[in-house]
Amino acid sequence: MSGKLLADYPIVQDYRKQFDAMKATRQDRIHHQEGDVYTHTQLVLNALLNLPEYRELSAFEKQVLEYTAIFHDIAKPVTYTVLDDNRITHPRHASVGASMARQMLDKENYKFNFISAVYYTVFYHGYPFWLLEKENPLKSVITTSLLTSNKLLYIFAKADLLGRVCKDPDDMLYKLELFKEFCLENHIYDKPKQFHAAYDRFYYFNLNDSYPDTQLFHQYDYTIYMLSGLPASGKDSYIHQRWGEELPIISLDDIREELDIGPTENQGRVIQLAREKSKEYCRRKQSFIWNATNITKNMRAQLIQTWLPYHPKIDIIFLFKNINDVLRDNTGREKEYKISNEKILAMHEKVQFPTVLECHTLEVVAN
Repeated sequence: MSGKLLADYPIVQDYRKQFDAMKATRQDRIHHQEGDVYTHTQLVLNALLNLPEYRELSAFEKQVLEYTAIFHDIAKPVTYTVLDDNRITHPRHASVGASMARQMLDKENYKFNFISAVYYTVFYHGYPFWLLEKENPLKSVITTSLLTSNKLLYIFAKADLLGRVCKDPDDMLYKLELFKEFCLENHIYDKPKQFHAAYDRFYYFNLNDSYPDTQLFHQYDYTIYMLSGLPASGKDSYIHQRWGEELPIISLDDIREELDIGPTENQGRVIQLAREKSKEYCRRKQSFIWNATNITKNMRAQLIQTWLPYHPKIDIIFLFKNINDVLRDNTGREKEYKISNEKILAMHEKVQFPTVLECHTLEVVAN
C-alpha cells in the first residue's frame, strides 16, 4: 500500500486557508459517513494511488488525477447547503471547484495543458455516477471525451467511491461500470470522439445534436477569427505578427477610443457598433478578426449566435499567458489602454477556457 499526505503537496500548504476550511465542512450523512471533506479527500488520494489502473497511466495522467483528487471537493465549504430535512448538499461544487483549481494552478505558474486537464477532470468528476440521469447520455460522454478523458474520469470515480463510506456502494459501483461500458460501446473510453470533419462537430454541438456521425460536407466561404484572452495577454501583438494588414480588425479598444468611452464605463454602445460592423463583413462574406477579451463561454456564444445565420467558419484563438506575467505586463502598458490589475484579477476569476465544442477550429497560444 502506498500513501501520500495532502499536506505533502506544496499547493496545499500555499492555500492552507482553503484546505483548512475543508476540515471544518461536514458532508451528507448517507453518502459520506467517513467525516469531513478533508478526511474524504485524503482517503480518495490514498485510494487513487493504490489503484492498479492508476499505476498503468503516464506520468502526466498520474499527476492530473492526483491534483483532481486534491481539488475535486475544494469548493464544498463555499457551496455548503443544509436542506429542510437536514440533508447536506454542495450544489455546483464541481464547477466552482474547477474554477478555484484553475486560478490556483495559474497563480503557481503551472502550464496551460496541465491546468486545462485538471480543470475539466474536476469539472466532470461526478458524471460517471449520474450518466443515465442525463438528458442526453451519449452527448454527455462525447463531451467529456473531447474535454478530458472518460478513462481518467472512470479511474478517478473509482477512487472517489473507495474514499467514502456510504450506504449504497454496490449501486454506485454498478453505475460506474455502466459508464465504462457505455463509453467502450461508443469507442470513446480512452480516446476522443472522432467526427468526420470540424463542421460536423460544430453542427452537433451548436445546431442539431441528433446525429453525431452525420457527414455534412460543408464548404466555408470566409472565416471569423475570434481572439480570446485577458487584457495584456498579447492579442494585438499576435494579430500584427500573424496577419499584419491582411485582414480587417474589429477592435473593441479602437471603438471605445472612437466613441470616447472608457473600458470601465457601460459598453452597450461599443458592443452594438462592433456587432453591426461584424454583420456587414458577414454579409459580404469577408473574413475578419474580432479582437476582444471574450473570456466567458456566454460572451462568445452570444457573438457566434449573431454570426451563425451567415454561415462563417469560426476560428477561436485563445491566448493564454500566466496571470503573474499578465499583471506584470499590464503594469507597463500605455496609460490609455490600461485597466487596473485589480480589474484583471476580477476578470481572471471569470475565465472559461474556449473549447472545440464552440467553434470549428480552436487554437491555443500559451506562454
